[in-house]
Amino acid sequence: MRSWLRVALLLFAVAWGTNHFVPLLLVYRARLALSSVELAVLFGVYAVGLVPGLLLGGPLSDRWGRRPVVLPASIVALVGTLILTFGAAGFGVLLAGRFVVGLGAGATFSAGTAWIQDLAEGAVAGTGARRAAVALSCGFGGGPLVTGILAQWLPSPMLLPYVAHGLVLTASIGAAARRTPAPAPQPRGQRGGERSRLLRVRVPPGFVRVAFVAPWVFVFPSVSHAVIPALVRAKLGTLAVSFAGVVTATTLLFGVLVQPVLRTWRPRDASAFGLAAGAAGLLCGAAAAAAVSPAGALLSAMLLGTGYGGCLISGLRFVEATTTAETRGGLTGLYYSLTYLGFASPLALAAIAKRIGDVPSLLLAFALAVVTLCSVLLERVGGAPIIPSEKLD
Repeated sequence: MRSWLRVALLLFAVAWGTNHFVPLLLVYRARLALSSVELAVLFGVYAVGLVPGLLLGGPLSDRWGRRPVVLPASIVALVGTLILTFGAAGFGVLLAGRFVVGLGAGATFSAGTAWIQDLAEGAVAGTGARRAAVALSCGFGGGPLVTGILAQWLPSPMLLPYVAHGLVLTASIGAAARRTPAPAPQPRGQRGGERSRLLRVRVPPGFVRVAFVAPWVFVFPSVSHAVIPALVRAKLGTLAVSFAGVVTATTLLFGVLVQPVLRTWRPRDASAFGLAAGAAGLLCGAAAAAAVSPAGALLSAMLLGTGYGGCLISGLRFVEATTTAETRGGLTGLYYSLTYLGFASPLALAAIAKRIGDVPSLLLAFALAVVTLCSVLLERVGGAPIIPSEKLD
């Protein structure tokens, strides 16, 4: 197995564990009588653990090496999955499990993405960013699809999906541990006395523009996964759980399919395309909610997934082009932490919907996405390139 593929398999498995929780939200709603706000908290608390992992994992891997960070972090994520196997005990156990999964996943994602990009040195520009994005997207989409099927048609829906994921993650950790090459850590002399500088990240020119778009990376799939399926469940009957898995898989499938196409685009152009597709998806989702249309929800998932893929590849492309192996982990973690702000969107929309309704809240999100798109287009017309053209070839 190629070295980068071992690390990609590990990213895939950890991403599976972060997102396969989504179709189970409907199971927990029915069996544990959880409210929509409690479900949104369970969905979002993962990000509370994730952000510290992202911010610490990347810089630590720049200093100590990728493997010493990625492998322990993935084991922490596995512990979170084990906690979730006891989720039938109630809301508190689910909350703790989701937090631990997020903590391990954050460090795995930032250091693991940098590791894959390190292993792509010498390849065509954008190769490392595409490999990392595809690995994560396949995990984000494949996990919910498998879990939706297991939870819909097999017994023990609050246990079996976690057992299946635990086996896959354990196998992937073993594969990544098998002498996968990684860049040497910084010499001890360069690391000494730098504890106070651990969170300092070299931010290249133009990153503020990337940061402005970053939250939309996960606003789009979060709305697709956690908001829209619940708004059309009245017409789904007993298929609501499997439909949620299909919606999640569809969202991430389109995110995967668009990334090879956009890999050669300039980051600003890719982000504009992603924002346009995502905005269209939010508008379609509002129409689907108004008509209680499962077909409309699927079309919305396709557009929101395309938006996710465009925004993600544009950010990772920027990071790859503006960093070296010594600085890549830190900037990757910072970028990912900004993208995961989007995980708060279901909770925000739930709060807004209590005041103005579900459809108007989605239309408000659509309007904000259009405003962001307009700002990117205006900068594209009037601004200078944020990455020298030779780094994009």
